Amino acid sequence: MRKYLVPLLLVALSVQAEVAVIANAKSNVTTLSAKQIQDIFLGRTRSFPNEKFALPIDQSSPLRAEFYQRLTGRPIEQINAYWARILFTGQASPPLQLPDDAAVLKMVRENEGAIGYINKSHVEASVRVLLTLP
Repeated sequence: MRKYLVPLLLVALSVQAEVAVIANAKSNVTTLSAKQIQDIFLGRTRSFPNEKFALPIDQSSPLRAEFYQRLTGRPIEQINAYWARILFTGQASPPLQLPDDAAVLKMVRENEGAIGYINKSHVEASVRVLLTLP
């Protein structure tokens, strides 16, 4: 029995959820490319393509590492080092960090310019999915 349990557990741990990048349902932005999302979350731009202010919302959950790995191809340690350098030079501030999907959903629902990411299984009608990161 144990012979089968360990491989099964390893497979279950390696299965990761899809990450949905979301915006307020009332937002005029209907889709964004991975590059546009990178620019927003890495502080390279402060607005959506329609020139409206973008408020990126990060998470302090394990989903954060998964999001940045899928979006940029870089581990979270490199993203943290990037933000440390940017903060030191005073060029930008990192995205606001919230604890989990529920908090991100609430913030995006209440702020038309907010953009965040959550586990795709938690998406609801009050938000719009801009991109799914498999």
